[in-house]
Amino acid sequence: MNSKEDKSEEVKYVQHILLVTAVILLPGFLGAIFGWVHGLLPLLIFYYLIRYGKDRGKKYILFGCLLACIAGLAFQIIEQLLFSLTLIPMGFVLADSAKNRESINLAGIKGIFALAGSWILATTILTFGMEHHPYTLLIAALNQGMDEAIAYYKVNSSVPADTLFLLEQTFAMMKNWIPKVMPGVLACITLLITWFTMVIGNRMLHKNTGSGPWPEYRFWALPEKLVWALIVSAILVVLPMEPGRTIGLNVLMITGLLYCFQGAAIMLFYFSKWSVPLFLRTLIYVLLFFQTFGVILLGILGIADVWTDLRRLNSTEQEKN
Repeated sequence: MNSKEDKSEEVKYVQHILLVTAVILLPGFLGAIFGWVHGLLPLLIFYYLIRYGKDRGKKYILFGCLLACIAGLAFQIIEQLLFSLTLIPMGFVLADSAKNRESINLAGIKGIFALAGSWILATTILTFGMEHHPYTLLIAALNQGMDEAIAYYKVNSSVPADTLFLLEQTFAMMKNWIPKVMPGVLACITLLITWFTMVIGNRMLHKNTGSGPWPEYRFWALPEKLVWALIVSAILVVLPMEPGRTIGLNVLMITGLLYCFQGAAIMLFYFSKWSVPLFLRTLIYVLLFFQTFGVILLGILGIADVWTDLRRLNSTEQEKN
């Protein structure tokens, strides 16, 4: 029995290492299909460090990274490999915050700065071997894509002249605004990856071990004073003054996304309270998260919770429950 158990443990050990390796490498080999796998890497790191302990979890991660680096160098996917590696520090930072029993808001802030810092460091390193900064190349690539699209539609005689004129005006406006809003877009991507890692990782730990480092997501709420950042940024967007309008737009994007997260927590709270079936929950998730109106609705729900306390989290009765 002992030998069978040992073999089973060895097999699991290898499986965990190969899983880390696969999550790091797959986006590099088939980015068009498995690009989304990038978002799973911080979650995997965080989960392993908490679920299996720091020593054992580090072994899975270390050997997985070594195999991925060897394969990445062999197949010449160094840039994709470097990007994958930038996602790892955030998993360690979140796991450390969980070990130290830090609040979910503080852990989230640390995770965001860890991920942003890793990306800044990686792009700085890449700049030494390139003529332009990767951020500048990103903006240039987006502009080039719009120029190629306009050139294609001009050659295509089936496109009406008024439609072509409208496209040219739209793309010209986008070229003007993309450099201004790109910092907010990148910040929102950072927020999304951190939020996903914390929410899903905490849920997995609650489900598999009976407890997680933080309370369940449906009880999460933003600090009440944050709503003033949303209000001030909305006012700046309305006022026709630069650079206040650009700053306000970027802040509005970030705070709006945060209140979408709070709206999702409220929705999950009532799903649990009313015991909504899993199939119906999934259908509602798809309708809300993949439509602009659904995202706006979640944001409004999150903002309304600031003044109305929709979940009654601050009431004495809720505290007793």
